[in-house]
Amino acid sequence: MKNKQILILGITTLFISFAGLSNAQQAPKPVPVEVLKTREALLKETTKLNGLKIKLANAEAQTQKLEKNIATANERVVKSTKESKDLSAKMTANAGDQKVAKKAKSAAKSLYNDTKKAHQLADDLKSNQKNIASLKTSIEKLKVKIAKMDQQLKFSETKTVK
Repeated sequence: MKNKQILILGITTLFISFAGLSNAQQAPKPVPVEVLKTREALLKETTKLNGLKIKLANAEAQTQKLEKNIATANERVVKSTKESKDLSAKMTANAGDQKVAKKAKSAAKSLYNDTKKAHQLADDLKSNQKNIASLKTSIEKLKVKIAKMDQQLKFSETKTVK
């Protein structure tokens, strides 16, 4: 009697094991081509978004460098202005001194170049800030587009599962 029970229990266990294995070996349903194309498009847009984020980070780093360079250039302009003003006053006091006139001319030229560089850096900063604003706008638009695509993909996947 005990042997029969053990035999029945063993056969039942084997039957359940084979039934479980046959379910585990069933192939998954194929994914529709539309869903795969949507996934591919979503990946492309996500890649584009990541590229824009990298450009934004680089532009923000460039802004910091430009601000630092502008501060340095402004200090040079202030120094050149003071030097040019002092030499101009000396030149006025010593109207015939060619040495002072030459130094004043050099200081004025230095002031001009420093001012020109400061203006160029300010223009670069302004351009960079416009670029940052444009990148942020593009990123936000792309995020909205990706969110819509993601919703569409989830809807398509749930529709095909049922």
